[in-house]
Amino acid sequence: MQKSLSIYNFQQNETIASIGSSSGVWEIWFASQVEDLTFYLQDVDVQNCNQAEINEGVKYFEKLVGKKNTGKFIPIIGTQSATNLPKNTFDKVLIINSLHEFETPKIILHDIQKILKSNGKLFIEEQTAKFSGEIHEGCGKQLFTENELIEILANCGFQVIETYFKDNGVIVFKIISSL
Repeated sequence: MQKSLSIYNFQQNETIASIGSSSGVWEIWFASQVEDLTFYLQDVDVQNCNQAEINEGVKYFEKLVGKKNTGKFIPIIGTQSATNLPKNTFDKVLIINSLHEFETPKIILHDIQKILKSNGKLFIEEQTAKFSGEIHEGCGKQLFTENELIEILANCGFQVIETYFKDNGVIVFKIISSL
């Protein structure tokens, strides 16, 4: 998480959407490291993406880190075809290890175009396939190759401006809108 934190380069008072965030474990930890972040935690799973689960995570990290978390966390339940997030709101949008699980990634990416501020950035942190058709061991869904992902992004009006390589084939793509 520390390497991701440095890549995302959060700034105090930013508003960030994390799509496919479940209960926001990573995001809560990020907010324990950077003051006054606002996270909209979006997922389709109401069992995990809810205020009670988020509050438990905040308490856990406050105890672990030894200080009060100044972040604000807003759970949002989306669908497979809509994030249900407010338009033109986000400095950064994160998709951490979940794009390959989306039933309609192109539709969600088009939705992201609308929710980002004009100078906003999209970050996709994703394990990439070594070959086309490779299956993710954890969820059984098909992974994208690096080239497949870049092509989907381009077709949805995005441009990859930087890539960061992590362990086990995980790549963080820093992306801007090209529209």
